[in-house]
Amino acid sequence: MTMRAQLKVELRDRDGALLATRAAHNTVLRTGGRLIADLFSGGGAPITHMAVGTSDADPTSVAVTALGNDDGTGQPGITGDTATEIPSEAFEVDVDEPHNRVLVKVRATLADAAGVGTLREAALMSRQNGNDVLYNRVVFPPITKGNDHDLTLFWEIEFPFGDLQWLAR
Repeated sequence: MTMRAQLKVELRDRDGALLATRAAHNTVLRTGGRLIADLFSGGGAPITHMAVGTSDADPTSVAVTALGNDDGTGQPGITGDTATEIPSEAFEVDVDEPHNRVLVKVRATLADAAGVGTLREAALMSRQNGNDVLYNRVVFPPITKGNDHDLTLFWEIEFPFGDLQWLAR
């Protein structure tokens, strides 16, 4: 088993009607690997925010350090906040003994005035003292969010445990 993660996106109108969904797999970024590695030395920081962007550039690139906000003409493609804080109660952690994994589920919603525009990417990140560190990035087919829509992102991240030495072979 390897570490895996996926994202499900739901766009709803003010009445709660489902307008669109998207699903995609996750790429852990170089900064995300470092964020996790720093936890071993006590220097790590928790995931605190979810962010959205406009770029659909290489979804497997591990070198991305910020999400895009460009409409293709050099102007911002998204209005309102592009990130939202994730409250601690939005995280659910379960140990799945039969499958040797710890499953982390995260849910966060961009309210109607936030993230307005055509969205193509999302990330989990750590925001500490005004510094954003991206953990991961997901690219998905475009979804257009209006100022009367809520966008909810559901993340599922699997961390394997047990003898993982066979993965290196």
